[in-house]
Amino acid sequence: MVNLELYRVFYTVAKCGSLTKAAEELYISQPAVSQHIQYIEDYYQVQAFRFQGKRIFLTEAGILL
Repeated sequence: MVNLELYRVFYTVAKCGSLTKAAEELYISQPAVSQHIQYIEDYYQVQAFRFQGKRIFLTEAGILL
């Protein structure tokens, strides 16, 4: 089951457009942010984000989440 903390990380990544900036805002490590996102994607079996250079964007599935 996905807990609310995972959604908070998901929202922050989407808002910041960067794993690193989201980690700084949440006061957690960048690898921890990546693990949270990976867990959500594995749980729902979707790709929520796509990477383009140093920026990260929501996919259609990510928008629905």
